[in-house]
Amino acid sequence: MSTESASKPARAAGAPRKRGKAKYIVLLGLVFSIVLAQQTGLLGFGLSHLRAATFPKDESLLEYVHGSVPGVVIVDPHQLDLNALGVDGGSVRQHIERTRDDIKKATGIDLGFDVDKLILSPSLVVARGRFDEQKLAARLAEHSYVQAEYKGVRYLLRAGEDAIAVRDGSILLYGTEPEIRAGIDAEESETSLASRDEVTSRLAHIGWDRPLLGVALLAESKPSLRAILTGSTGPRAVTVGVSTKEGLAATVVIDAASADAAEELRKLLEEKRANVDALKALAGPEPGAALAEIAKRATLTVDQGAGRLTVQVDVRPEEIERLAKAGQAAAGSLGEMYKNVRLLQLLAPGP
Repeated sequence: MSTESASKPARAAGAPRKRGKAKYIVLLGLVFSIVLAQQTGLLGFGLSHLRAATFPKDESLLEYVHGSVPGVVIVDPHQLDLNALGVDGGSVRQHIERTRDDIKKATGIDLGFDVDKLILSPSLVVARGRFDEQKLAARLAEHSYVQAEYKGVRYLLRAGEDAIAVRDGSILLYGTEPEIRAGIDAEESETSLASRDEVTSRLAHIGWDRPLLGVALLAESKPSLRAILTGSTGPRAVTVGVSTKEGLAATVVIDAASADAAEELRKLLEEKRANVDALKALAGPEPGAALAEIAKRATLTVDQGAGRLTVQVDVRPEEIERLAKAGQAAAGSLGEMYKNVRLLQLLAPGP
């Protein structure tokens, strides 16, 4: 009896020590996991994925695009569902994967993992993500890129071709050397697209919660006296947003000069989409038929108060594949045509 009762407190005293050790092991494992996730980029990727789902708006990247640029396209890889772009191994998916592999081989940057948001303009590419400046410099040194600097910002330059800059490990600029410098100036002097309400308000109207978002300014937001007097009816801007949550769905918003102009444009598009023969003549029999089906499902509505035409279009994965193959065939035909013309030029006798 006494031996049995004496042994019980010993076991009870030992149990908390074991539980305490287990807690420390779990804590150390958690710290190690967090450090490893940070080192491999998984932590940054996870936080960025969460941010894209909850707060997708990121106008700060527009601060590097000069205010005179007529338009941009914004890509958010976190919101992109590749299944909406056709079957695995299809033309579109293969092109995306090939581009991703080519860039990773050259720079070490993975478009699907290291990049959180991408802005494409006619002259400059701006990206937010996780970029290692030293590793990038070492890789591009093999391609004859050298270090340069402008206003305290270092960048890599291949003379006469292009340049690339990394700022604070989270912002990447790519373009020609003058455009890299113009982007740095725009961010410093606050003369960028981020300061233009006609850009930011249109992007906000479509919504940033899309993998693809773009705006093109076609005319001044405030028409001239001549445009008012002559009754100019051309579109002032086009904004596009593409979603891949349930297939591929595109929203196209066209800002017209007036409500009447928007209504006239709607009638014109209604006539065009009803003309299947014209679509087949324009794109070819098979892609023309696919375009006709897509156009038939589209909806066109006019906001009389804003003078705005909105077009909603959905495209099925199999239709994307058909159009992509038709595009490849057309590109191949044009390439053969060019080679034949060039061959005739080389063989033809001089004057």
